[in-house]
Amino acid sequence: MLRAFAGFVLVALFAGGVTTPVSADDLFDAFQMVGGEASAGELEIWGLAERRRYVKTREEAERYLAKHPESFVAELALGHAHHYGEANFPKALFHLARALQLFEARFGSEPSPEQPWRWHARILLSLSRVHGDLEDYERQLAVMNLFNARYTPRLIAEQAWPLMKLRRFPEARRVAEEGVATGDLVQMERGLNALCAIEFEAGDDEKGYEACQQAVAHATRHFGSATAVDLGNFAEAARSVFRFDEAEQLLMRATRAPPSWYGNPWLDLADLYMRGGRFAEALSALKQVPVHRAVRPAYVRDSDRNEARRSVAAFLLLMGRPDEALAITEKAVVLPDRRAHNSRDPEQDRAIVALVDRQARLMTAQMLVERAAAEPFYSRWWARAQAQWQRFQAWLSARQASRYLNDDQRLVGTFAVGTARSAVVPPWLLGDLVTVLGPGVVRAALDQASANDSRSGASAYYDAIRAEAALAQGDEDEAMRLARSALEQLQPGDALARERARAILGRALPNNAQTAAVYEEVLGVDPGLFRRLGWALPVRVESSDAELDEMIADALLRSPRFQDADEGLRIQVQGGRACLFGLAGASWGCSETQAKDESGRDYAQRVVDSFHRVVFSPRINLSRIDINSLDGSNRTARDPLQLLMQP
Repeated sequence: MLRAFAGFVLVALFAGGVTTPVSADDLFDAFQMVGGEASAGELEIWGLAERRRYVKTREEAERYLAKHPESFVAELALGHAHHYGEANFPKALFHLARALQLFEARFGSEPSPEQPWRWHARILLSLSRVHGDLEDYERQLAVMNLFNARYTPRLIAEQAWPLMKLRRFPEARRVAEEGVATGDLVQMERGLNALCAIEFEAGDDEKGYEACQQAVAHATRHFGSATAVDLGNFAEAARSVFRFDEAEQLLMRATRAPPSWYGNPWLDLADLYMRGGRFAEALSALKQVPVHRAVRPAYVRDSDRNEARRSVAAFLLLMGRPDEALAITEKAVVLPDRRAHNSRDPEQDRAIVALVDRQARLMTAQMLVERAAAEPFYSRWWARAQAQWQRFQAWLSARQASRYLNDDQRLVGTFAVGTARSAVVPPWLLGDLVTVLGPGVVRAALDQASANDSRSGASAYYDAIRAEAALAQGDEDEAMRLARSALEQLQPGDALARERARAILGRALPNNAQTAAVYEEVLGVDPGLFRRLGWALPVRVESSDAELDEMIADALLRSPRFQDADEGLRIQVQGGRACLFGLAGASWGCSETQAKDESGRDYAQRVVDSFHRVVFSPRINLSRIDINSLDGSNRTARDPLQLLMQP
């Protein structure tokens, strides 16, 4: 998902002889020049807008329009306030369109140098931006063409992004290259940024990587540093060709660059760390996501809010906290992001959120049964009934994901990990589509995707999913062959995908001893995988003759996480404490509750809960404060209304 720059620099020269450029920084002074004539009241209102006093701008503009309904300057300022101050794009469009109508009713659509042409140029630029933010790219291009027909310098490279969003790649490539060819540093920067996204979205990953590299090199050479957007785009291009170390270095550079209006390098870092099983680093990165967002203007903060929700929910799943994940996915499902300045297909975004929501509900169902393992039989039946309800909700989420993927091109592209076609679906979650769509559908899609994917290293991901599909179809030999092939090729940067392939291999092996040995390796990296897959560890339980220990041992064998097997891992229950040991005697964790003078069913349940938590969660402490910090709810930041309310 590559990003565009926030917008184009405001430059407007009249085609009929004006030769002084008008920059955004000097805009207020510029409107007091020839061509920017207005009344004192109008200039005062526009000055408020330029100083970003948006509430005051709106109040004064509405008051002025009540007395002077023909004022296009006040309408322009009002549209500006709604656009940038309140992120109300439809209302901004209404007022900007009204401003254009009022101006052209008085001066015509082609003002002369003696008329206030600067306002006309500014209205057209503002209309172009708001059409882009509303994802109405045809009208955005139409307004750009009107501007280019009347004013110079022309908007050249700026046309590439809306053309790319319309999937008109040859035209987008042409105008981007034309912008680069002008030699103007700003046009070159925007053209190279666009080419990076165009080649990536057009499906040429190597060419996209080269274009993104050129964009970073140009910005570094001419401006001293690449922007966070360019660095983030280059990092995504590096991930698409499985250069994970390079992607990490680029994202770290992006975190040190001045914040860009679009994209959040901390979010991309968190996703990269999660893929590598680096959970502590992922937590640290996620904590910085709301901090980074808070410094951006209000009207762009929602551009990736849902993306952040998806990443936080995925992290909580990996931490074994599906209840907290559900609280996030329930919002994400109904509150999509504004995607005007991001290149990804929004339907893929929604499919990912639905998959995460489905997994959270399935994990919740698993944990409901786990938590009732030491309870009386009627409580266990009630837990199973609650679990069934969660599974039904998960089925509904699966149906939702299926609807979003009900397109051959989107479905096939989803399996091309790292490309624009697969969006940012986590490779460790991709295997869930075998259950959601059926193994036959998945294998057919994999065949089409792999036939058109020549990237070195891509075959590992196809083999991993094929192995899962083969296992679902009961072909254990094929599943073992494909899983071993995937394990030989998958990089450490995709540790969670590796462990999922390893678990598939273990499941397909012919006896419990071999399966237990492979599962033990998985426990060391991604212990929560067994819950996400709904699988049980083969174990043999040893307990003392004490009544409490026998109660705990019986409860553990009722848990869906364990299966009684003579050649499995060993659970030892003694003194009211349960511990899991590997085949060679290595300890994989013990319950954190020990009996003293307490006994009984309640205590046994606490031991069982603690044992599940220790064994099937990553070795990282995740407090309530940590969880709250992921959405910024426990931090003191600047008041987002402070700037708006200043006089």
